[in-house]
Amino acid sequence: MSNLIRLIKNLLVIGGFATVSLSTSVAAQQQPAPQPLNSIEVLVNDEPISSFDINQRLRLVIAISGGVSTQEEFLQVREQVIRSMVDERLQLQEAAEFELVIEDAQLEQFFARRAQGSGQEPEQFAQALTQIGSSKITMKRQMEAEIAWSQLVQGRLGATVSVSDEEVEAFIQRIYDNRGKFEYRLTEIVLLSETQQQSASVEANAKQLVEQIRGGAAFDQIAQQLSASSTAAVGGDLGWVIVNDLDPLYSKAVQEGSVGNTLDPIRTPGGFLILAVADRRRVLTVDPLDTQLVLNQLHLPTADIATGLDKYLAVVNPLKNTTTSCDTITTIAAAAGVTGRTEIAPLRLRDLTNNFRAEVENLEVGHATGVMDSEDGKRVLIVCDHQAPVVQEPDFDAVYNQLEQQRLSMMARRYLRDIRRDAIVDYR
Repeated sequence: MSNLIRLIKNLLVIGGFATVSLSTSVAAQQQPAPQPLNSIEVLVNDEPISSFDINQRLRLVIAISGGVSTQEEFLQVREQVIRSMVDERLQLQEAAEFELVIEDAQLEQFFARRAQGSGQEPEQFAQALTQIGSSKITMKRQMEAEIAWSQLVQGRLGATVSVSDEEVEAFIQRIYDNRGKFEYRLTEIVLLSETQQQSASVEANAKQLVEQIRGGAAFDQIAQQLSASSTAAVGGDLGWVIVNDLDPLYSKAVQEGSVGNTLDPIRTPGGFLILAVADRRRVLTVDPLDTQLVLNQLHLPTADIATGLDKYLAVVNPLKNTTTSCDTITTIAAAAGVTGRTEIAPLRLRDLTNNFRAEVENLEVGHATGVMDSEDGKRVLIVCDHQAPVVQEPDFDAVYNQLEQQRLSMMARRYLRDIRRDAIVDYR
């Protein structure tokens, strides 16, 4: 079951703004007066954004962020959604100026990847969006802006980015100089505020998002929907940052926090930054969490537990005390009544959530975990192969690309800022 489906089930229960549909009596009392279905709420260089467009996107964001409980929170999220949609409209308009068109076939491919990331087929994912009052069309519009902006920035600015060999070599030397020190994998959500009046609202929204993420909302999905940074396309992923390169604005908080921690909103010159510490490791040092694993799974979905649990347990329980050949997993799955995919792509130990990691990190090849409960059912993991971690020496081309993308990202932010400054945005 995908995160989106799970959120639907969680949100369509108790009243107030905690429901995606906003249809309970409590929500009805707290909502602002409804806009006509196709009323124009914003004109972006004379191009309209309707209340229908906004509400479709709003329902998606509320589902992903875990719901809202007050009118004030609802309005803060709505305001942030409108800002994001205005930026996307400006990006698409700029792309149109250069006759950049994103074909529907490409959008369908990106939609399929997004669905796959949620563990669903595209048709199932589209249905999930409809269930929360959003739509596939809404998500494809967002993707169109994301892809068009990325291609436009690369095409117009990419050739102007200059990274010298000396800079790359100096960066690599700094990596070696920091051997044994911590580096952190950070993820970000950037919320912009251009005026003092906006600042208070954006700060309140940032604090609300932090609380929702700490409560279980998916950081990467919120970043994709709301972040003004180019990293939104990859869920806010900033990559690995050496401790000495951490910005003084948040260096202490990152180092003192634990892995998985989301920091309080950080005020920046252009708005607010939400950072999360996704991972931590020591530079150029063998880390057991980088052990490569090949796993198979026997997963009984929640929907099948009522009728299939006894059959499932009868087959999988004995596996913990025996050695299992991964060549027989398909046969075992059929006997257990498991119809889903059994193969899991090779991954690192650090890629597993803490509870799954604890179960498999000491298992030998051919050994299985006990039955584990998860939000989408019951699961047994079988270790089919593992490879000891090795130190990854810095690669010149990889470092070059990293520095190039950092500079391109900075230039893209300035580019969008200039477009905003010259735009005529009329809020109705």
